[in-house]
Amino acid sequence: MAGLLRCHLRALAFMGIVFGGLFLLSSILRSEDATPRPDADWRSESFSATVTAQLGEWGSLLKKGKPASGAEGFTVAQPTVGVLRPPVSVVLDDGGFCVTRMKPVESTAAAPGDVWKRLFEPFTGPLDLVKFKVIEVDLAASPESPVTRQLVTFAGPAESGYLEQNATWRITWQWNGEEEETLPRIRSIALEDFEEVLAKSASGKRAFQDATLAVIGQSPAYRDQLRFGNTYWRQRIELFNRFFKFGHHGLAIGDVNGDGLDDVYVCQNGGLPNRLFVQQPDGTASDVAADAGVDFLDLTRSALFVDLDNDGDQDLVLAADTGLLAFRNDGSGRFEAKVRYPTVRNAFGVSAADYDNDGDLDLYVCRYFAKKEEGAGLAVPVPYFDANNGGRNFLIRNEGPAKNAANWLNFSDATVASGLDSQNNRRFSLAAVWDDVDHDGDQDLFVANDFGLKNLYINERGIFKDIAGAAGIDDGGFGMSASSGDYDGDGLTDLYAGNMFSAAGSRVTRQPQFRPGLAPELLQRFQHMARGNSLFRNLGSGRSFRDVSVMTGVTVGRWSWGSVFADLNNDGWEDLVVANGYVTGEVPDDL
Repeated sequence: MAGLLRCHLRALAFMGIVFGGLFLLSSILRSEDATPRPDADWRSESFSATVTAQLGEWGSLLKKGKPASGAEGFTVAQPTVGVLRPPVSVVLDDGGFCVTRMKPVESTAAAPGDVWKRLFEPFTGPLDLVKFKVIEVDLAASPESPVTRQLVTFAGPAESGYLEQNATWRITWQWNGEEEETLPRIRSIALEDFEEVLAKSASGKRAFQDATLAVIGQSPAYRDQLRFGNTYWRQRIELFNRFFKFGHHGLAIGDVNGDGLDDVYVCQNGGLPNRLFVQQPDGTASDVAADAGVDFLDLTRSALFVDLDNDGDQDLVLAADTGLLAFRNDGSGRFEAKVRYPTVRNAFGVSAADYDNDGDLDLYVCRYFAKKEEGAGLAVPVPYFDANNGGRNFLIRNEGPAKNAANWLNFSDATVASGLDSQNNRRFSLAAVWDDVDHDGDQDLFVANDFGLKNLYINERGIFKDIAGAAGIDDGGFGMSASSGDYDGDGLTDLYAGNMFSAAGSRVTRQPQFRPGLAPELLQRFQHMARGNSLFRNLGSGRSFRDVSVMTGVTVGRWSWGSVFADLNNDGWEDLVVANGYVTGEVPDDL
């Protein structure tokens, strides 16, 4: 039951099904009777589903062929349409990418055919991606003329490369008042925001290509196991293997055999062997997990390559269902099991840093479930937007070489001694990143937590103090990932958290029937949880940050899991890479 509740609180609560509204709205959304104007309180969601289906049908037509001169097949009855591809300004042109954004423009009326023609003019063929996400529904202003706001994305080949358009449309709909009318028609469309991103190329291909088949497609590990989804294996593996239905498995990258090429360790679900893909000189990769001694069948959620013993090679740390495991690398890419912390179970993330400046790397372990039994279920997070009843995180101190060399290294639990255990240490944590945020010579700790606020632990000579609230980063999103970097080039460490963007959550939490009577500040917290990812700019001391997420345009990372700063185009500025997704549903690209 707890596992089912978690599924609903994630996949459905974002539709506003939080607490009191859970069963009401879920029943509306599941109903096959999608009448346009039902009497139920959540008719806004029914209307959203109706118009999303209409826009989706139009999108399907666009994917089949480029519109010649208008919106063929679109359910439009001569609407008033403003400029949808406005005058733009170049904000980036590095030779590989060109990014343009709209100049201020009045939403003046124009002939619909001309509007559509100009909008799709840059594309040279059928669109690969057409996506509409309704983020707001207003039925109150005029029941006969509902208004929706939606994120709109078009992508496909263009004359000088591959083009993606991202926009926000405000659509006013119109009912004709006739009983037989079952679908609303578009009355007007106005543009609120617009951006074009062109990946320049002579071939019109995307900047990045899926190389999975080229790199590991010939490997038995891929052919016989990895190409099948989680659902496939869940139907074939016994329950006692602790096969986790939602996945949640990470990977690690490092040079395990010292040949100068990066290799990849892939964590797997319970009952499936973990994989170690070693890169070959020709760019392919071979699975050598069995030969390397790391093809474990334990449910493994996180891995880390790191030199724990300072001998110059990459050792391996695993967050497994059976405990925190550490393996010594012999220098050639073969590993020997050396450490098992059985009390550190159900971990979701591991990160390393020398927090006490003694010359060796220590480990911080993020845990989610408070008990092993809750790996298949979930303790209800209380309160929902500031939960602190999850699993206890651990700081494992590396004590250095053991007296008996056969024992390799000694480790100790420093969670209590470091002050971490007494400061918001049970927040359903998923990821953490170490960095010297305040530039005082030691490593501080930024932690992303599900169901609530973040942690920023400032390191004061090995003792930590959580200053997230005072520093301005007590951000209430569903924290999935944590990363650090200097995004604005001012020499200071900024912080980024991958949360979750939810169109449904944005719609429903702004409806008057969502938790009526709730205090405004609490309502804002619920609305904030659906906003998406967060970027915090360091104001100078490392103890004060400004939330610049909206102004920098980094919130809509969809259902984000991982995030990292990386200079993708080698221009000296750190970009952001965000991984997203969830359990694949009927609409595979619906994130």
